Amino acid sequence: MKDSVKSVVVITSICLIIAALLGVTNYFTAPDIEKGEKQRAADLCMQLLPGASDFVEFQTDALYNLPETITAIYQETHGAGYVFQITTKGYEPGLVIMCGISSDGKIVQTKTLSSSETKTIGGKTESEAYTSQYVGLDADFADKVDAVSGATITSTAYEKAIADAFVAFKVVSGN
Repeated sequence: MKDSVKSVVVITSICLIIAALLGVTNYFTAPDIEKGEKQRAADLCMQLLPGASDFVEFQTDALYNLPETITAIYQETHGAGYVFQITTKGYEPGLVIMCGISSDGKIVQTKTLSSSETKTIGGKTESEAYTSQYVGLDADFADKVDAVSGATITSTAYEKAIADAFVAFKVVSGN
């Protein structure tokens, strides 16, 4: 009986030490990780609104009437437009899209950040051939974009995500 108690104490002690080490590591690395994530977001915003100089992030929880799919909004500081991060579900959950919309309400560019879709079918919505269809379109884009053959669910989810970006654009721009 003593050996089993001793084993439990040893294993519990090891787990506590490892948990403490992980906590300390997280404490010291969290600021660098956050800084890196902010830089990545800024770089993506610059790609989606070429010529932009700087962005500020909206506090989405303070805005009303935003679609639930909108997870981040970035405003270009000199009025060039907005970048919206949208998280939705295609055939699989985890489809994350960013959409740059100029201040005049036209799509500048869209980009898929992450996707769990099958690369050979739903993953085709990540291609330049698909995303370039959105460039220059406004909120009435629905009949102007061709779905990916065989990936209707993902194509529809992508279109809905872009439509949600326009809803958010109306909220933040006051249009």
